[in-house]
Amino acid sequence: MASGDKVNVVDDKKLKKEKKSKDKSEKKEKRSESSGVSKKKEDKKEKKSKSDKLARALESDKHVGTLDAQLQADVAASADLKEDKVEELIKPAEELVPFALPLADDKAHKKIFKLIKKGAKLRSIHRGVKECEKAIKKCPLKKGGAAEAPGLVIIAGDISPMDVIMHFPILCEEHGVPYLYIKSRAELGVAACTKRATSVVMLKPEGKKAGPGAKKTSEDADMEDGEKKVSAEEYLESWKDLVKVAQKQWHVQVEPWVKGVHALQVAANSKRSS
Repeated sequence: MASGDKVNVVDDKKLKKEKKSKDKSEKKEKRSESSGVSKKKEDKKEKKSKSDKLARALESDKHVGTLDAQLQADVAASADLKEDKVEELIKPAEELVPFALPLADDKAHKKIFKLIKKGAKLRSIHRGVKECEKAIKKCPLKKGGAAEAPGLVIIAGDISPMDVIMHFPILCEEHGVPYLYIKSRAELGVAACTKRATSVVMLKPEGKKAGPGAKKTSEDADMEDGEKKVSAEEYLESWKDLVKVAQKQWHVQVEPWVKGVHALQVAANSKRSS
């Protein structure tokens, strides 16, 4: 066999192989097109990138959702604990504030704690700085002449910083609300049936009317356990007696300072003049 014939035979074999491979690839493409599974490499890459993007988006949404839930929980907690935070910032002082007048004596202290316990059972008290401040501002302003007291405010004198309660005497006098200072913030909280010490309590002459769907608080539940019922008439009578005590003590302890005739003021003025 000549060399030229050998070359032709080799070329023919190559051509046959190429044709077979082309036929196979064409058949595969036709099968994939007929079954609807034709996928190019670019399409696969695009779909993969899309799936990756979706997965990342879902992860980010989950992260954002958890952050939103956490933020909402924090806001709700801060809204519910505003009053608690105010009371927690107040610390007991070693001595009473210098403006703790009129200050109740030991006998009046006992009457005050008994009345607060009765008022707590009848839902006729306001607890805490903010709640009492709102309740006092709702009372009408004091006008000339004697008028019935709209409430009675009890203030703890062992408060630090004193700025927290400094405005209460003026606020009470503007709205005609009698007030008394006591020595212990912790004892005031115990009498008011709260879980922590309380700086201010306001006693109303009548209790709050609870609606049919009103929820009971933990303080209400604690008061009902093993406690006797208190009549509204008995509470009102004790409340009026304590209001008279507060008004009398104001005239004795505070009015001389207001008029400038207190013994200490007179002594100071005489020293200056001499």
